Amino acid sequence: MNLYWRYERCSDRRLHRADYPVKKARLEVRRQQARRRQVAQWSIGGSLVVALIAVAGWLLSRGGGGTPFISRLSTSDFHSLAFSPTKPETVFFGHHGGLMVSDDGGRTWRPASLHNADAMALAAPPFNPQIMYAAGHGVLTKSSDGGLTWQTLAANLPGTDIHGFAAAPQDANHVFAYVVGFGIWASQDGGLIWQLLSATVPTSTFNLVIGQTEQTLYAAAGQAGLWRSQDGGNTWAAMPSMPGGGMVALAFDSSGGRLFATATGNEAGLYASGDDGAPWTALGLKGALLAIAVSPLDPKHMLAVDQTGRVYASRDGGATWTK
Repeated sequence: MNLYWRYERCSDRRLHRADYPVKKARLEVRRQQARRRQVAQWSIGGSLVVALIAVAGWLLSRGGGGTPFISRLSTSDFHSLAFSPTKPETVFFGHHGGLMVSDDGGRTWRPASLHNADAMALAAPPFNPQIMYAAGHGVLTKSSDGGLTWQTLAANLPGTDIHGFAAAPQDANHVFAYVVGFGIWASQDGGLIWQLLSATVPTSTFNLVIGQTEQTLYAAAGQAGLWRSQDGGNTWAAMPSMPGGGMVALAFDSSGGRLFATATGNEAGLYASGDDGAPWTALGLKGALLAIAVSPLDPKHMLAVDQTGRVYASRDGGATWTK
C-alpha cells in the first residue's frame, strides 16, 4: 500500500476528530437560537391572546352602544326599578318572580322578601318611606315597613291584572293603577277602595308615573306612544311629539321638573323633557331600556336596565353612564 496514501487517510481522520468539537458547538448554538425564536413566537402569540381576552372582557362590560354597565341581572324578565327614599344606595328591582334589592347602587343584587309575586310595577313614595307597593299580573300588594313584609290588598278593583301603578310623592295613600281591560283607577285610602277615572287609555299601557303634581300623569303605551292626563287621570290625550317608535319606561324628577322616558325603534334610548313633554333631549344611553329610576335623595343618580338585564348607572342626571 502506498505509504503517502496511508498518511493522508490518517491525517484526514485526525483532522475530522479535531474539528468535531467546533461543529458540535456550532450545532448547539443553532439549537439555542431556534429555541429562542420559538419562545419569542409563543411570547408574541401569548401576548396577543392576553390582549384579545382583555379586549373581550372590556367589550362584555359595555352595553350595545359601548356604554359600560355595573351589573347584569339574571332574571327572565325586567320590569321595574325604585330607589329607597331613605338609603341613597338602596334600590329595588321588580320582575315576574318577585323583588330583588341592591345595597350598593345596583352593583350586586340579592332576593328581597317578596317572592313568587309579579312585581311588574313598583312605587315607593318619598314622603312616607315605610310604604311600598308592588303590582302586576294578579298582584296588588303593599308593605308598611320599607319592604320587609308584604300584605295582599283586598281591593274592589274589577280585576288584578295591573300593568301600571303609581303613588303620589307627597301622599302615599293616593295611588293610581291601570287595570288591563278596565282603564285607569284611583284610590285615596292606600289601595282598598278604588274608583274608575278613565277607560280611554290604550290597552297597551304598562307604565304610569306622576308628574310635578298629582294632576299630571303620564302613561307609556308601547307603540301607541306616550299619553298624558292634566286633570288627575280623568281625561287622557296622546302626546304628539316624541322620539322613537314608542315609549316603554318612565320616571319623573320632581325636584328638577324633568320627565324621563325610554323610546323604541331606530331611536331607542333614554330621553328627557320638561313637565310638558316637549322638547325631548337624547341622553347618553342608547338601546332598548325596559326600566329606569331616579333617586329622590339625589336626582342626578339614575339607574336603567336594558332588555338583556344589564344595569347602567349615572351620577350626572343621565348625561354619562359609567362604572
